[in-house]
Amino acid sequence: MNTLGVIAGREMRLALRNRSIVITALIFSVWFPVMSALGIAAGAGGDAAAVAGAIAAIILPVGVFMGYLFCADAFLREKRDGTIETLLCAPVSLHGLWEGKALGVAVPAYLTTLLSAAVTIAAVSTLSGTPVAAEPLLLLHIAAVVPVWIAAAAGLIGAAQLALGMRENQILGFIFIFGFIFLIAGLQGIVSGGPGISVMTEAVLAAVGIGLLALARVIAGKVTKERIVRTIP
Repeated sequence: MNTLGVIAGREMRLALRNRSIVITALIFSVWFPVMSALGIAAGAGGDAAAVAGAIAAIILPVGVFMGYLFCADAFLREKRDGTIETLLCAPVSLHGLWEGKALGVAVPAYLTTLLSAAVTIAAVSTLSGTPVAAEPLLLLHIAAVVPVWIAAAAGLIGAAQLALGMRENQILGFIFIFGFIFLIAGLQGIVSGGPGISVMTEAVLAAVGIGLLALARVIAGKVTKERIVRTIP
């Protein structure tokens, strides 16, 4: 098994063993969609495209938040307990360590987001009487756009958490998550071709997500082991 798979597998196992994170993620992934479904069903008026667009607008911020939620355990845990120094001595590059941990965060975050998407679609379809599960653009959004943004969120937040001290991370964590959500809302409002989901919106969201993921790789590549050691409390 390659190094990336080993690191990612370890992070996924640790994430699934953290009951507080898992329970929080499950509660949010079910509670938030159900609450949102009431507004979507009332405002869509039975238009399948409008319903699909509203669901897509909800799922993407949920995915980003899930990436942030699992990041808090993956990247800061070793700094809090002091084991990050041992990991830095392992025969793996810092960039490889970041990639494995980001992947290990993104997978459970995406799986939880899929659960949230299923709950949202089921709740909205039941309340509005509008079947949207087979909308091709909505399926594309869930299968392609959402995981890219989750990976970008995990990568950017993870790189910042490696490079910054504990106090700075407490502040910047909220800035990152709200910055992502405002960026998503802004893009959806600017490029949307109407009240529903559109090819142009999905294309722009995918392009921006890929750009953010590339930015995360660049930032992670500039972090040094010496920098990380200086930020250990």
